[in-house]
Amino acid sequence: MENPESISERIAILVKEFGNGRNTTFAALVGSSEGNIRGYINKGVLPKQDVLEKMVKSLGINDAWLLSGKGPMMGDDKSVNKYGEDTVSIPIVDIGAAAGAVGYENSNHLEIEDTIEMPYSMIRRGATYLCIRVRGESMAPTMLDSGYLVVRLLDRGEWQDIVDNHVYVISTVEGSAYVKRLKNRLRERGFIVCMSDNADKGTYPNFNIYQDELHTILRAEWYFTAKMPNIQETYYKKLDNLEKKFDDLQEQLEEVKGKIGIRK
Repeated sequence: MENPESISERIAILVKEFGNGRNTTFAALVGSSEGNIRGYINKGVLPKQDVLEKMVKSLGINDAWLLSGKGPMMGDDKSVNKYGEDTVSIPIVDIGAAAGAVGYENSNHLEIEDTIEMPYSMIRRGATYLCIRVRGESMAPTMLDSGYLVVRLLDRGEWQDIVDNHVYVISTVEGSAYVKRLKNRLRERGFIVCMSDNADKGTYPNFNIYQDELHTILRAEWYFTAKMPNIQETYYKKLDNLEKKFDDLQEQLEEVKGKIGIRK
């Protein structure tokens, strides 16, 4: 049988296989509720990490199949978690999909590209985690294009406690998604300030997003990259450019002095 493309379709298969097609029966097996199971299947809501783990451990499901559709549906005692029980699988998703579907009603299914394994000691148990790939240069040199960012979904009640100058992934109700460093002005003025780390503020200016425009906020907790940026070289280039501009200004000033008769 061809592997289903979305996690929603795979959970529907599990309901049919283990719950005789009944959400209520399946929910009891994995310690969830019928409403949650219905949301996973019909609305594209991504299950929280602990629910996914219960499906894997209580039913003997292959975690790679559940999260990404790869491999056989059923695992064995040795292959359910090849890294051991002290790690958790975190799905790698497209940032656009993560922005549009995580934890909220959405007609689109969340497409999982792959998974990474992380120790339990590095995450908050019971929270929903995703891994996204950074796109573009707006957060350079802190975060480079194609690096991986592990993020935790915040409940709406946590939005007021956003930490100034920390990195978050934000999505808007219109479907735009950003990786930005934030300033929290929700209590005082009803908006957040989105800032890029890139020093080119002409290309990457700050901007505000108001609370009624926000759809999801995910807090960045871990960052991985195979690239080794030469930050010193970056700043030396900037210094060199500034020196050249200063020399040009001095030459222009001397020309102006000569034209108006001012001598050294």
